[in-house]
Amino acid sequence: KRCVKMCIAVATLCALWLRGVQTLQLQETSAQDVQIVSNGTEIPENNHNGEMVDDIPFIPYRRIKFIPYPHKTLGSGASMQCQWETRPITNASTASQVLDITQQSAYTEGICIPPTLNNTLHIFSSEDAIQCLSSDVQNRDIRVIISGDSYMKQLYIGLADILLSKHITDDKQMRDSAQRAKVLSTAQYWMKKRREKNATFPFVQYQCEEECYGKKTMDVCSQCITNFSGNSTRGDDVWVIGVGIHTYNRVKRQVDEAVQHVQHFLHAEAQHNRTIYVSPPHYFHREDYPGQSLNMESMYRSLLPHLAPQNPAHPFLDVHELTKSCTMDNCTFDGGHRSRYVNRWKAQLLLNTLCEVQ
Repeated sequence: KRCVKMCIAVATLCALWLRGVQTLQLQETSAQDVQIVSNGTEIPENNHNGEMVDDIPFIPYRRIKFIPYPHKTLGSGASMQCQWETRPITNASTASQVLDITQQSAYTEGICIPPTLNNTLHIFSSEDAIQCLSSDVQNRDIRVIISGDSYMKQLYIGLADILLSKHITDDKQMRDSAQRAKVLSTAQYWMKKRREKNATFPFVQYQCEEECYGKKTMDVCSQCITNFSGNSTRGDDVWVIGVGIHTYNRVKRQVDEAVQHVQHFLHAEAQHNRTIYVSPPHYFHREDYPGQSLNMESMYRSLLPHLAPQNPAHPFLDVHELTKSCTMDNCTFDGGHRSRYVNRWKAQLLLNTLCEVQ
C-alpha cells in the first residue's frame, strides 16, 4: 500500500508540474507577437516553414529601390501636418511586415504620419535603409551627403542610428553644441568603420560644415558641394542641405532677404541635379529670441511656393509641421533642437523621399 501511495503522489506531482509548464508556455507565447534575435532581426514566435503565427507571417526578401533625382515628393505645408502617437508593437505588425529594432523603436518612441501619407509611408528597418542606399545593391554610385546647420547634424545622427541599427552613445540627448559635436563625431566614426568592414554599407557622410552652415554666403556652400562632387550632373550624389536659421541671422534677421538668398541657392543648384533642401524646424517662443518664432515661420511659408511639390525643380523635405506638432515635454530642450527620436523620424521621412518599397 505504501508503494501505491508513493506512486500516486509522484504521478500527481508530475502532472501538476507538466500543467505548470504548459501554462507558462501559453503565457509566454501570448505575451508577445515577435521575438528579437541576437543580430537585431525579429522573427515570428514559433514560426516553422512559413506558417502563420499570431497573424504574423514569415516574410520573404523585400526589394527596396533607390529613387534618383528629383526623388519623391512627400508634400509640404498643410499636407504634412500630423499628430504624434505611439503604437503597441502587437498592433503595429501587419500581414506584410515583421519589425526590427529600428521599427520597434519608432512605434514605441513616437511616429507622426500625415493623413495624406497614411497608406504610403514606409517605416524603414535598418536592412531596408541599407538596401536602398547601397551602391552595390542598387548597382548605382550612390552617395548621400548631409550638410548645413546643427539641425542637419542631428538629421545625420538620426539616419546613422537607423543604418547602424543602434542608438549611438546610448541615445544620449544633445543639450548643447559640445554634446552635439561629440555625438556627431561618434556617429561618423562608426559609419566609417562599418563601411570599411562591409563594402555594401552605404556611403553617407556629413560634409562642408563650415561652408554650408549658413554663416557664409550660399555661393560658398555651392562651391564646396562642387569641389566634393565635381561639376558633372551626378544623378546619384544626393546633397541634403538645411541652412535656414543662420542665413536669417547672417542677413540681420531680414526675412525677405533671407528668402532671396535661399532662392538664389536653389536656382544655382537646380542645374546640378543633386540637392534636397530641408526646412528649418518650428521654433517655439523664447523670451531671449522674441521675434525668432514668427520670423522663421514667415520665412518657411515664403519659401513653400519655390519648393516641391509646388516647384518640382527644387526637391524638398518638409520637417516643419512634424516639429510644430511635437509639444510633449521630451520633444525639445531649447525650443528648436529636437530629441533623438524626433531626428530619427526626420530620417525616416528622408528615406521615404529617396526610396520606394517594391
